Amino acid sequence: MDDLLLRGGIVAGQPRDIAIRDGRIRQIAPRIETEATETLDVRTKLVLPGFVESHIHPDKAFIADRAPGLQSGGPTPQTIVAELKKTFTVDDIRQRASRALKIALRHGCTAMRAYVEIDTYVELRGVEALLQVQQEWDGIVDLQLVAFAQEGIQHDDVTCDLLREGLRMGLPTLGGCPYMDKDQTGHIDWFFETAAAFGARLDFHADSSDDPAMLTCDYIAEQTIAHGMQGQVTLGHLSTLDMLEPTHRADVIAKLHEAGVHAMSLPATESHVKGRNDARHTWRGVTRIGELREAGLNVSLSTNNIVNPFTPYGHPDLLRQALVAAMTAHLGNPEQMAWLLDLVTVNPARALGLSDYGLDEGCRADLVVLDAATPAQAITEQAEKLWVCKDGRIVVRNSRTTEFM
Repeated sequence: MDDLLLRGGIVAGQPRDIAIRDGRIRQIAPRIETEATETLDVRTKLVLPGFVESHIHPDKAFIADRAPGLQSGGPTPQTIVAELKKTFTVDDIRQRASRALKIALRHGCTAMRAYVEIDTYVELRGVEALLQVQQEWDGIVDLQLVAFAQEGIQHDDVTCDLLREGLRMGLPTLGGCPYMDKDQTGHIDWFFETAAAFGARLDFHADSSDDPAMLTCDYIAEQTIAHGMQGQVTLGHLSTLDMLEPTHRADVIAKLHEAGVHAMSLPATESHVKGRNDARHTWRGVTRIGELREAGLNVSLSTNNIVNPFTPYGHPDLLRQALVAAMTAHLGNPEQMAWLLDLVTVNPARALGLSDYGLDEGCRADLVVLDAATPAQAITEQAEKLWVCKDGRIVVRNSRTTEFM
């Protein structure tokens, strides 16, 4: 007997039954006759692997009400949040981060890579809090943690040691932010050297500027190859690619592909933060998602910030991010929306190194069932996530009702 049987869901465009046993997908077929402890009728409903948040900051979520919003010529979101971090306590971070995970799960997220800021302002309080959250949510949301240097490493003689301590506390990934330091290449070099010493993967916030002279992703690609870390380096933002001449951009993208880096686009944050001080043009800062994908890179979408000065309307719903990406990156054609949901499922899973993930027999049964028949309908209508399944267990049931009078 199976533990759970999904009847008639749309899988890769075809109606299929999905049998789940012992937390795994046992069989996918047009019709499965075995009995199950629980059966769900999901006919005409789109079944996807669980959503994967690949670039998100739950430690600074839900703080928009603690500071004024952004104003042209005013303080940057980095400056505003740096001051707020001085007041963060372990319990404060834990409560806000747990709230973020709960909302993400409600919207179909079963795995997440989260940045934990480590610096002289917050020290290791975020690490302590997020390790607690990781334990609390074990078996419900797979939470990977990144020891992240949001403030850079060259402004004091403490942050580097704190980052190393974060790695010793069990964080498997080291996160850099070159544009926060004057010597960007020196910043990048330190991260590659430290990652090698600890056997850690690397995840950079890179190229957030509209100035092509600030480009660093090409150097990161070179260092990825030099250190033999192909497939182990992730780059978020990559906004500067949008400012390069086409031939230059093609050359840089080819180098990124050669290095096997994973690219993360964060359309909601870019659209809110970028182009605020230009009186002539409103630059949206969203990277060239289509070009990166066409060049063979593994590209993902993620929420990034949740209700803070970087994105005051940020919300951990990856179906919403797919819609924002479709609008801001000119990806609204039917054939484009057909693959957009790969950018919040299989692609980020690959970037995070998740094993046995997907809609194949033998994979872990991490699934989300949407109230839509196609990816395009799911995105345009922002369909409800009817069921969320983690390791073969239904962990969320949602419904949406309408009554016409």
